[in-house]
Formats: sequence, structure tokens, C-alpha cells
Amino acid sequence: MTTFRTILITGASSGIGRQTALHMNAAGYRVIGTVRHDADGAALVADAAQPDMLIPVRCDVTDEHDVHALAARVGDITGGALDAMFSNAGIANMQGDVTAEGCPVATLDRMMQVNYLGAVRAIQAHLPLLRAARGTLVINSALMARTVMPFNGGYAASKAALEAWADQLRREIAPHGVRVSCIRAAAIATPLEAKQDSSSVPEGGPYPEQHAFVEGGLVMMRKEADKAKVQPERVAELVQKVVEKRRPPLKPIVGGMARPIWLIGGLPLRAQDAAMKRVMRRMTRAGS
Repeated sequence: MTTFRTILITGASSGIGRQTALHMNAAGYRVIGTVRHDADGAALVADAAQPDMLIPVRCDVTDEHDVHALAARVGDITGGALDAMFSNAGIANMQGDVTAEGCPVATLDRMMQVNYLGAVRAIQAHLPLLRAARGTLVINSALMARTVMPFNGGYAASKAALEAWADQLRREIAPHGVRVSCIRAAAIATPLEAKQDSSSVPEGGPYPEQHAFVEGGLVMMRKEADKAKVQPERVAELVQKVVEKRRPPLKPIVGGMARPIWLIGGLPLRAQDAAMKRVMRRMTRAGS
């Protein structure tokens, strides 16, 4: 009987997750990809190079029942040993007030529920399977976990929390042969990025000088970011490299503007503030 290496990918309906599922499938992996809707799963299989080796499963990572049902299904498919998992499901603050003062707590809670607790829930459920295979866990984090940009603190907080938990897990599970890596992505051309156009700073609020930055200056920032953005395929290729290395990088970076954003995050805090202030001043002038 032929044995395939199997990878579980959460959030495979679109963007990075979808591209990674198709990429790993084409590379010869049996892929189990979670989707929110049956139509997304059907479309994923239709685009697969090896349709019989791509298995879509409906799952919401914030739903305990869904996640445990997924783990049972994955266990049945793999015989109790999962070679790799790419924890990718996530959301951003895609609409409404994005200031630290004005962003609704309900919005912050939703990002934490999906990006942090949802990821933890899904990973915990599959750790026994990864341990049995001495497999690899890859987590889709973000450079925001290291370098917090203005108007993105909620998203950054959810990713920073996830990375802190991942650091703990990596050190605890290493004796069992399970490798844990966090991919820190910057500007990637995905639907999640595109939806952020509806974010705003309310006009007439306590931050009038920043309204121009967000409402107009972000147009310039997005144009510059679009030049630097890389396609999700770059992330998919990195996931494969991490999965196949015996000693994978712990926190590799990828994406447009990744290097400068990473470097800013390594500066002393006041130097980081000064760098961000210069960026905001430039964007505000462009948006005025």
C-alpha cells in the first residue's frame, strides 16, 4: 500500500491557505484542508493537481465541536499520525474604527477568538497526531507580532499572543521530535489584505491629524505596498521548505517590505517610535 505524507491546513478556502493546499497537493502530499462552506471545498478540489489527494473538511476553528470532529476525521485518515499541520485560519480588523481608543472591544475579542484561541484550539486537538509522527507544525503568524504598526494593534496583539504560546509549545514538545515554526508574513496579496480598505479613523474624532493619514495616506501606502507584495505562492513554497527541513527556521520572514519592517522591530523602542512617526508624517502629507 502506498503511504502519502499528509498535511492538515486550516483556512484553506482562500488566500494563503488555499494556495498552500494546492501547492502541497501538487508536490505529492495528501492535503486535508478546512473550509467554511461546501462550495469552497468543491472549488478547491476542482483546482487540485491530484483531486483524489485533496480532502476538504468543513470546520470553524472557534467551534469546539467542529475542531474535535476534525481531529477525529484526520486521525481516521492518517491512521493516527499526522506528518504536518499548517495553522493558517485568521482574520484582520477589516472595517470600522481601527484606532486603539476607538476599536470596539467586540472586534478585538473576535480577532483573539479566531487568530489566537482558534489557532490554539485547532493545534491542541492535533498535537497527539503530530507527536505520533514526530511531525512539523507551521503557524502563520505576522511581522506585526514583532513590529506593531499604527492602527493595527488588535491584529498584532492576536498574533503576538499566538507566538508567545507557540514559543512555549516549541520548547515543551521538542523532546517528542515535533518541530514548530512561525512564519512571519508581511505584505501578501490576499483577499484579507484587500478587505482592509474599509478600515478608518472617524472624522471629527480625537485624532483629526490621523484621519488624513488613514483615509488618504493609506491609499499611497497601499500603492507602495502593492509594488512590494508577493503572491501567496511564496508563502506556500516556504511552508513546504519548513515542513521538509530537519532543522527548519523558527521564525522565517516572507512578503513585501518584510526586511525593513523586521529591522524596525529590532530598534530600541524610542527609535521605533521615531521611525513610525516619520512614516505617518509622510503618509499624512500624501493624504491631506
